[in-house]
Amino acid sequence: MRKLYLVRHGQTLFNLKGRTQGHCDSPLTDLGIEQAKMAGKFFKDHNIEFDEAYSSTSERACDTLELITDIPYKRVKGLKEWNFGMMEGEPEILQKVPRRPDQITHEDFFVTWGGESDKDLKKRLNDTIDNIIRNSSGKNILMVSHGGAMWIYYLSKAENPKKEDAKLFGNCAIIECDIDDDNNIHIVKIHNPANTEAVTFD
Repeated sequence: MRKLYLVRHGQTLFNLKGRTQGHCDSPLTDLGIEQAKMAGKFFKDHNIEFDEAYSSTSERACDTLELITDIPYKRVKGLKEWNFGMMEGEPEILQKVPRRPDQITHEDFFVTWGGESDKDLKKRLNDTIDNIIRNSSGKNILMVSHGGAMWIYYLSKAENPKKEDAKLFGNCAIIECDIDDDNNIHIVKIHNPANTEAVTFD
């Protein structure tokens, strides 16, 4: 069985300051560096060696990947975070987005500000990952992306996603997936080596 490991980057300066961080960037903090090293240790401790690696083009993702593994990797724009448009860099804007009690994404709120809708992000991310998987022969594939992007990807793949599942996607969280013979991707576990134990999806 082939495997995909989708990892969120480590803590950044904007994460620490509570600023919206989508296509804009900020560096890893000292804690973020340690979190990335913890993710690398997780893979080493589980004897997981990567055949291929891919990163969002954002520096925070590339730096995280380079702390996890030293194999060559490709930078891929399609793995970037949600584009928040003119709301990029604003303090704590994600907590201020109006939403219904049943709403589990930002939906199309950021389109007004020149950003992406959740549907735009879902298509971009799924198309990017599916294209990489179809053209890959690697047994173990690493991709480093972002919290919002991984949440949308999770929602597109999980059978019974719940609003509270969002808390699983802390810095350096890992979505472990099986890739079947038809290149379909199935979520198996979410690991949080920098925070908590794995959560299994049966």
